Amino acid sequence: MKRGIFAIIVLSLFISTVCFATSLINGKWTGKIEDNFDIVVNIIEENGKLSGTIISDLGEAPLTGGKLVGSDISFDEMSYKGIAVSYVKGKLMGDKINIIVGFQGQNMKGILSRVRK
Repeated sequence: MKRGIFAIIVLSLFISTVCFATSLINGKWTGKIEDNFDIVVNIIEENGKLSGTIISDLGEAPLTGGKLVGSDISFDEMSYKGIAVSYVKGKLMGDKINIIVGFQGQNMKGILSRVRK
């Protein structure tokens, strides 16, 4: 009996932790890549998958094929207005995301901060 109750409590905590982690990623994030490129990223988590948009001086581009595993974030490669991005990776750290963008063979780093309403 005690084992069953303990197992239910552990399972409930695990499920709530996973749901809480994915809900933390939803929303608007702003920052700079390489201290030069201002960006706004809107991220949506739906059924364990991430999507959204990125807004920069070039306009708005879709983000697709995103995943959140633990605190690691990744999105599929993309191309927008002739600019190819081979990967977008990040690490969620509370209200910050440390991000690395693969662009023309370079790792371009930046930090995004959550926009609070």
